[in-house]
Amino acid sequence: MAVKDPSNTTGVLGKKKAVVAPTKQTMNFVHHESSLNLRKIAPLALILIVAAVLFTKFGIIDQLDKKVTANRDLSTKQEQLSILNAKLSGYDELAADYGRYSYGWMNENEVNTVDRMDILSLIQSKIMPKATVESYSINGNTLNLNLYGITLDQASALIESLEKIDLVESVSVKGASAQDGVEASIPMSIILTKEVPEE
Repeated sequence: MAVKDPSNTTGVLGKKKAVVAPTKQTMNFVHHESSLNLRKIAPLALILIVAAVLFTKFGIIDQLDKKVTANRDLSTKQEQLSILNAKLSGYDELAADYGRYSYGWMNENEVNTVDRMDILSLIQSKIMPKATVESYSINGNTLNLNLYGITLDQASALIESLEKIDLVESVSVKGASAQDGVEASIPMSIILTKEVPEE
């Protein structure tokens, strides 16, 4: 339907002519959806997939692997600790036994005292083959003996042989009286020596 414009009514010959202007009396509310643009969606989808893969790899799988490895290491360490504790179960008794044969628990006098087993070995190997030992006593590093069945000359030879031993510092005989060549009872005193062990 055209609307006449009264302002423009002049024709070629001067006659009034009606002007028709286009008009629209209806409105179309139908929305035409645009089709999906794959060129725009593909990069976005690719980015989302890569992000999901990276998150799964570093955020989940790697963390689980670390926990599994840590638990395995912990189990190994616990087994090693159990084995070590089993080996150390008798440590206190061993330390006490070791202390009897070491110098750390001794005072200075005890460290310098000659081992009693060394003294007994001296008596058995150096004195008893040459004389009868009636009695003996040990006081510190001094060995006192009463020997029998030995002459003064034999006692002198025994003293000389004993003084050559590193364990012996000096030997003395007191109150021995006998005739030459006659066996007698001879009291003998032997002072022993021991070097201080190096620390």
